Amino acid sequence: MHKITIDHFQRVQFLSAIALSSAGQPAWVGTKIQDDAYVSQLYILDQDQPKCLTQGHESLFIWDDDQTLLFASSRGEKPQPEAETTTFYRIRTDGGEAVSAFTLPLRVREIQIVKPGVYVLTAQIDLAAPDYWRMNEEQREAVHAKRKAKADYQIVSEQPYYQDGSGYTNGLRRRLFLYQEDEDRLIPLCDPQFQTSRAVLSPNRKELLVSGAPFVTVRQVKEGLYRIDLDSQKMQCLLSPGQFAIAEMQWLSDDQMLVAMSDQKRYGAVENPYFYRLDRQTGQLELICENEESLGSAVGSDCQYGSGKQSQQHSLGFLSVHTLGHTDEIRCLKADGTWQSLIQIAGSIQALAADEDKLWMIAMEHQNLPEVFCFDLKTKQNRQVTAFNSSVLKDCYVAQPEALRIPAGDFQVDGWVLKPMDYDPNQKYPAILNIHGGPKAAYGTVFFHEMQYWASQGYFVLFCNPRGSNGKGNAFAELRGLYGTIDYDDLMNFADAVLAKFPAIDAKRIGVTGGSYGGYMTNWMIGHTDRFAAAASQRSIANWVSLICYADIGFTFDNDQMGADPWSDVQKVWNQSPLQYADKAKTPTLFIHSFEDYRCLLQEGMQMYNALVHHGVEVRMCLFKGESHGLSRIGKPSHRVRRIQEITAWMDRWCKTEAEN
Repeated sequence: MHKITIDHFQRVQFLSAIALSSAGQPAWVGTKIQDDAYVSQLYILDQDQPKCLTQGHESLFIWDDDQTLLFASSRGEKPQPEAETTTFYRIRTDGGEAVSAFTLPLRVREIQIVKPGVYVLTAQIDLAAPDYWRMNEEQREAVHAKRKAKADYQIVSEQPYYQDGSGYTNGLRRRLFLYQEDEDRLIPLCDPQFQTSRAVLSPNRKELLVSGAPFVTVRQVKEGLYRIDLDSQKMQCLLSPGQFAIAEMQWLSDDQMLVAMSDQKRYGAVENPYFYRLDRQTGQLELICENEESLGSAVGSDCQYGSGKQSQQHSLGFLSVHTLGHTDEIRCLKADGTWQSLIQIAGSIQALAADEDKLWMIAMEHQNLPEVFCFDLKTKQNRQVTAFNSSVLKDCYVAQPEALRIPAGDFQVDGWVLKPMDYDPNQKYPAILNIHGGPKAAYGTVFFHEMQYWASQGYFVLFCNPRGSNGKGNAFAELRGLYGTIDYDDLMNFADAVLAKFPAIDAKRIGVTGGSYGGYMTNWMIGHTDRFAAAASQRSIANWVSLICYADIGFTFDNDQMGADPWSDVQKVWNQSPLQYADKAKTPTLFIHSFEDYRCLLQEGMQMYNALVHHGVEVRMCLFKGESHGLSRIGKPSHRVRRIQEITAWMDRWCKTEAEN
């Protein structure tokens, strides 16, 4: 039996973005790690076998017809950083090389086919040159020259002005266009100031249902809902901005829409949406389902890369992935407002695509890595279609999660324990308590590389879903104004329950770690208990008073979750800030942050680091250049390895005996 290695995740073939042709043939993106980078390729299922069509760096694609994929790619060309262009290619699925289709003077983010040769595009534009797509080459070169001249400074005039993973976004908008290939003609479908979130084609492919809102200074959280006629290019407002946060929308027919949205009055920014029917002609809004569950998968893993659609309108009804408890299932919202469960996966579902007979998924089941699955809607049989990762964990020690549930107020908290490799109940072992982010996320029984690596290194690994987590409805996830209280109690009570059940764990040699909300809670714990031998605080939060003012979601999420802001009740915000209790900390602590993390900025870790140094605590800080909030999941592979090295070495130093080291 082999150990899981620190770089084992680099052997994984990541899968994402599954889509079906009109004939029901699936295509998807496969991503592998090569030369310390992620290389994405397009695959189809050909005679029940996966077939690779491209050679790398392709992820944006659609079915152009039943035998052709249209995809964006640089194809080896080095793009100009100041230019706004996207080149599309076509490749037939029955053989042949990719051929150039068209190049657009836009940074295209999404493409949908209206009919052969006609497409709806969502593209990023710069308000400093909103008509770039209209310009001739000489005019564009002048724009490029201006961009180069101001490359050393950044103007800020909006809120938010940066976004984690995207960098500075001041003056950038996602704009809708109609593209007619035969005339090489681009037609804008909304004003430059309009920020588009989603766009869905009607069944007759003559209209778009669009969510978004125009903004000049402050972006709307509660966007509007609009209808665009593709023939006349006229936009009609169906729901004005400022009323609802729109989570999902689909066409029920050419005249009626399904909209999942919340007014955020019951549970704030993380409130799960209700479902409404909207009549296009009358504008009447009818509530069809009061829903307490969130949409989409909340079960995380560090062996997922890329994204995919997690909902779709179908003849059965509205299909959607949901996390219920700690597992994912695909449910169908029927016309009468009732839910029907179609399939449940003991793991996570990243993407779905369905036709009348089959439902295709990219999923991680049990302790297995991502694969493509096909669920027959008639026979109810589910089968695994691909085996990309079947050999990755072969002959390796993969600890099986042992469930442990504890009471928590009116609820139950689900948690798990991984036993160390070569476990001997007569020996004593160190342990690591791992806390997820969010907090409205969830752990499940899926493979998590970092935790399996620690188990291979001789650690018990503890993890659970405290109150504030996803999967158990709005009330369970409610933490507004309660950070560091009931969630802290749940985590500490879970640790106590684990120690009672597994006496082989040495209570004096337990470490704690977590990222984002997990980093916040790590910071909180070291100021409230000295039971942990070591702590590793990742992309953390130390001071809500400061974070609210500079996080990319500071004025939309952070102030909501505190139940106050620094001007209405600064004491309430400060009372939920770990920095206030830094003078009580004694636990040796490692801080990990990224320079381009605009969600939990490195200044948060710096504040805690300096406070602990000032109070004589043993500390270390590792800062990553060129990384965002997603370092542990989508960061540069070598940086991901170094991150785990830092955490493991810190835990080894404080939690292992000399013999174990």
